[in-house]
Amino acid sequence: MSEIKFDKKLEKVKLNKPVLSIKSENNESIKKRVLKKVIYSGEEKNISSWNFLYTFFIFCIIFTLLIFNLVKLQIVEGQSMLNRSKTNKVRTTSVEAFRGVIFDSTGKKLAENIASVDVYIMLDSFKEESGINDKKLEEVLNTLGGILGESWKDSQDSDYSSLIEKIYAAIQKDKYINKVLLANDVSNDLVIKIKAKKEELTGIVLDDGSKREYTSGEAFSHLLGYTSQASEKDMQEFKWLSVGSSVGKTGLERFYEEELHGIDGKLAEEVDAYGRSISEQEYKISEPVSGKNLYLTVNGSVQSKVYEILRTSVKKYDAVGGAVVIEDVNSGELLSIVSYPSYDNNLFVSGITQKDYNQLLSNARNPLLDRPISAQIPPGSTFKTIVAAAGLDSGIITKNTRYLSRTGYTFSNGAPFKEFGNHAYGSLNVVDALMVSSNIFFCEMIRDWNMNELVPYLEKFGIGQYTGIDLPGEMPGRLPSPENKKKLAQTISPWLEEVWYPEGDSCNSVIGQGITLVTPIQMSNWIAAIANGGTLYTPHVGKNFIDENGLDFPIEYSPIREDIASDKSLQIVREGMWSVVNGSRGIAKILSTTGVTVAAKTGTAEFGKLNEKGEYEDTHAWVTGFFPYENPKYSFSLLLEDGGSSANAVATMKEIIIWMVQNGLVN
Repeated sequence: MSEIKFDKKLEKVKLNKPVLSIKSENNESIKKRVLKKVIYSGEEKNISSWNFLYTFFIFCIIFTLLIFNLVKLQIVEGQSMLNRSKTNKVRTTSVEAFRGVIFDSTGKKLAENIASVDVYIMLDSFKEESGINDKKLEEVLNTLGGILGESWKDSQDSDYSSLIEKIYAAIQKDKYINKVLLANDVSNDLVIKIKAKKEELTGIVLDDGSKREYTSGEAFSHLLGYTSQASEKDMQEFKWLSVGSSVGKTGLERFYEEELHGIDGKLAEEVDAYGRSISEQEYKISEPVSGKNLYLTVNGSVQSKVYEILRTSVKKYDAVGGAVVIEDVNSGELLSIVSYPSYDNNLFVSGITQKDYNQLLSNARNPLLDRPISAQIPPGSTFKTIVAAAGLDSGIITKNTRYLSRTGYTFSNGAPFKEFGNHAYGSLNVVDALMVSSNIFFCEMIRDWNMNELVPYLEKFGIGQYTGIDLPGEMPGRLPSPENKKKLAQTISPWLEEVWYPEGDSCNSVIGQGITLVTPIQMSNWIAAIANGGTLYTPHVGKNFIDENGLDFPIEYSPIREDIASDKSLQIVREGMWSVVNGSRGIAKILSTTGVTVAAKTGTAEFGKLNEKGEYEDTHAWVTGFFPYENPKYSFSLLLEDGGSSANAVATMKEIIIWMVQNGLVN
């Protein structure tokens, strides 16, 4: 490979006009003596005239040859040369840039690049004037396919059913293409087998490459995502990709693909009308520019520990899965974002096998689901924190407003509505209602109000909306509103009535049931806004980029919304959440022994079928809150999907907070 360059040494050399000034022994210039000989000496001044004739004759011959060749090029061969210029093309080939490395907040590597061996085919070996020699190509690919087996396939992005189909898809995209990636990161055994059949594998080459490696385990799989070969869809979205390029498929690898990928270098060579190279060598157009290194807000040690604790709890309580989010209330930076169960993202890098992919898809616990951002679950009583803030901010209630809690009552349509566990708490204000998680209090409040007037407040807190987190695949949840119920009844839930019942529908909504759906990231985010006095930040895991020259590129985020409620109203909600842990009738008292003052709210979301007693057989377990209460730093949300009582979620969160306190992460 050659590169056209100017020698930098020439820039430093001063070029002077040459002067002949060699002197004789008597200090007389040789130049002067030579002139004297020509002018004054007798026989030496006689120069033959034939010398001039010979010179003139030679000049005429050279000039004639020059004219002849010009005529030949312009007239005789002009059309032929013109046709060649029209048919010959310049083929450019990408040189993939070195992908940026991903680090946690402490500088620990989470994703890096390691050496691999890739298999390519050089199509020039099969190009003829009539086109591709299909027979020869198929013979080679059949032989290669017998060696590779299914290892070249990516079961997730199954764009091609055979190697020959992959080749012709590449040709269709670029008819002058030569080098096509067939398989990456092949094993040593396959390398040996390919080399052993070198004579039968015309055009097949082995080349050094690199692949992504994820070193920190399954705790980071959903967060980081993975890279793999670009599909047709990928190449349509990211125009700089070519066949065989590596691209981020999920997680941060996908969200920050452009920055992590870098800028590919370019090589150029001339090809004829049939796409065959006619250049002696490729010429470098541009050097590849490495992708930027990404630094996260996530602490790797916290992430790993939270994953470990969550995994143990999911198994202990026989839950389907779980999620934990820990967020800085004053910035939206995520200290940890965990989903369980997870998977090994290294399986996808070289193309996951059909067997491994089927195992993941058939797993009832759905390990591919990124629960913190994609699991849409009824929030249960955690939703009362928003409803309380809305009621206080609107003036529909004050801190001193009281409602009578009784075991339950019957709506005008005959439907029952009860306190959880059929408790009767007596006269309650809003702080008390949050402490004991009274259903009746909030039902009475919405009966004195109007659901359509509550909805704008729910929207301010981000319900039914994307948070804008820097991860792909986020779901918006669902806002409980008369309009949304009607849409559901007309589309995916035809068993629903289109009419909104001011008692049943409204009361179920304010306690986090009915059609209400939220994600764990939404919950931690609205709790963060309650804790910080009313600013809803954009939750994020990306902190900054650093390029190959050491330049720092901070990632900037704007708040989603400010002043979503008055701090006076939010302070009353914070008092209620403090009482949940520290009050005389608090239902999450075990969080009072963590070593830091915690404010929290629990939730038990009912779903599934009713038993003989008219009770739901299955429940999701939630706990959310913030700490330290005196100077809030972190908000949190924890979900045990189908995990039973909220007490199970509380016990899990207690273990996490204690570990954080013991390891100096909480001041």
